[in-house]
Amino acid sequence: MAKTSSTTTAAAGRDPSARPIAAGVFAFEGDWDSDLRKQWSIDTMLEAVRGFSRIKYIHRDIGTVPELEYYVSKWLQKRYAGYQVGYFGFHGDPGNLWLDGKRHVSLEDLEAMIDGRAQGRVIHFGSCSVMRAPEERLRAFRKNTKARAVVGYRKTVYDDLELAAFELLLLEALNRYRQTSAPERHLRKSHGYLCDKLGFEYIC
Repeated sequence: MAKTSSTTTAAAGRDPSARPIAAGVFAFEGDWDSDLRKQWSIDTMLEAVRGFSRIKYIHRDIGTVPELEYYVSKWLQKRYAGYQVGYFGFHGDPGNLWLDGKRHVSLEDLEAMIDGRAQGRVIHFGSCSVMRAPEERLRAFRKNTKARAVVGYRKTVYDDLELAAFELLLLEALNRYRQTSAPERHLRKSHGYLCDKLGFEYIC
């Protein structure tokens, strides 16, 4: 009996579903404004997350498509396996991330960059309206990237306190709960107003 219990415990330790979803965040951030003197950045929010929940993070500024591809490949390396959440902080519209006013990356482009290597990870689009793409496209993106979940917003979101608060709550939930669908259940139960206002979408 003791041998069986020990084996079961060891297996649970290797089972990704037996651990919280997020151990860390790897954040990719584009330019939010053409005037680079304006200093708003998701780095401020990530510092707050680290202060409240001790979630580690890596932050990289992205100005070009090759830079995004380079750092996505870095994120997917084994050495960064502890950074489970890929946080894409860009302007967006349905199915697209905008690096600036002229260059964009589609879900198809990002899917090709990831190339099925996001197994067990969460992809979060901290961007306006990206998740307003057709549901079948979002589900195909999750399946083809092999991500554990794809998360983001259907509506236009602004850099106000409500969005910042929800982002904190989201990352904290990903760091607390083990079952893939549990963070969404918690957020909708405890913070349903913000979920509805932001058009929160959670594909798993």
